[in-house]
Amino acid sequence: MQEKVSTTAPLPTPWDSIGSIVGFGSDDQEFWWKHLAPVLGRFMIKAHYNADQQNFYLRWFHSLILPALGPRPQAGKERTWRAQLTPNASPFQPSWNLQNSKSTVRFTTEPIGATAGTREDAFNQVAAFELMRKLKLAFPKMEDSWFYHCAKQLYVTKDVVDMILAVKGVPKAKPPTCFLAFDLVGQEVETKAYFFPHMRAYLMGVTQGELVINTVKGLNGSSIDFNPSLAIFEEYLASGGPVNLKNVEMLAIDCIDPTKARVKIYVHSFNNSYNKIKNIYTMGGLLKDKATTDSLEPLKDLWRLLFDMPETGFEDTEVPNIMHPRSCFVFGFEFKSGEPLPVTKIYFPTWHYARTDEQISNALSGFFAKQQWNQMADSYVKDVQEIFLENDLANSPGTHQYLSFSAKAKSGLYVTMYYSPTIPHLTQRHEPCPVGEGNPMLLMGPPQGTPPVGLRVLQKAWPVLRWAVPKKSKTRSSR
Repeated sequence: MQEKVSTTAPLPTPWDSIGSIVGFGSDDQEFWWKHLAPVLGRFMIKAHYNADQQNFYLRWFHSLILPALGPRPQAGKERTWRAQLTPNASPFQPSWNLQNSKSTVRFTTEPIGATAGTREDAFNQVAAFELMRKLKLAFPKMEDSWFYHCAKQLYVTKDVVDMILAVKGVPKAKPPTCFLAFDLVGQEVETKAYFFPHMRAYLMGVTQGELVINTVKGLNGSSIDFNPSLAIFEEYLASGGPVNLKNVEMLAIDCIDPTKARVKIYVHSFNNSYNKIKNIYTMGGLLKDKATTDSLEPLKDLWRLLFDMPETGFEDTEVPNIMHPRSCFVFGFEFKSGEPLPVTKIYFPTWHYARTDEQISNALSGFFAKQQWNQMADSYVKDVQEIFLENDLANSPGTHQYLSFSAKAKSGLYVTMYYSPTIPHLTQRHEPCPVGEGNPMLLMGPPQGTPPVGLRVLQKAWPVLRWAVPKKSKTRSSR
């Protein structure tokens, strides 16, 4: 008797079902959904999110995030704003956080407006406001007062933008302005905002560090006091050590109750031996708490595995410097109101230093095994292959973008992997020193040189001269 062959079609995935039922507001949104929703969905499956959670987060992603991702890349068509969040100019960066047995999916996005990079919105300063407004409507408990304070202090003001446009037109070098990140916890969305001080500091003639620290001091209030830990941080930056005020890269805030929220100041460094990195991680030996001290041996294990170092004697061995502006290590200094000292976190630029994604996956699997995170140790290599559906992990780097390492007093080791998915027409992902559409990551830093003389003169005369600048005429479509 002939065996019956099953003709049952495979069940549609959650992302396929939502896409076909809800539809899309534009071709751009459909493009981003097709290439990003499956990655997010597979991450949640691997992290053991249940069906209700997967459906909730995918619908939320469809409703609020898709419209904020901007125009899709198209062959032969240059975008007016290229995202600087990832090496391949994608505005979406998924990440996977591990704290012992706890596994959390996250992602960061660079909101991009329809007119970003044009005279209408030269520095892409509108889209993050629009997304924050929608998030507040969707999640009324989200705290947004710190977001607006930081934007006011770190965005380029309208008058200055108008002056820049009057003097030199839309600048070619446009550092990022704001990223928004989301932790998918339970069936809630925890929002964080990341601000870049480069352009505002450049135009004011101050260091990024001065501007960021003053911005944080402005958050102090009757029940908020960052001054004790900020004073220690400022003293450390002024001590003549490996990092200073000019190395400050970014400011991040939690969008929650300010009495519980964190402020994070990010500093970059091209020091690249274990002992030099350890020095910054411990603030020159100042941080002696048990969590930090206990994490030094795992940090040494991670360093040895990632960079294929010998069992001993490697602590002062320099990792070969890539000499690319984005090949630096990054350190996050985390502040909470009333805390006497910050907590530190290291970000490894794995997309520069990993030989291949297979090599880094195996290194991480070995590290997880040393921490007795046995399930992740056994499955991680396969998980990465199945999430990204990459066929060439054995021969190319780029899927792993960053790896962060820190230790918390309550939860112990705290490790997060940040990724850069492949996107059509953004094919330079696998280049450790990226080339391609605008070298987007090269732009993440202060503009070179001093502001043009004409701009400095205009800053004084602008209150009068602004009235002589021709106003934009309204188009038919805008009436």
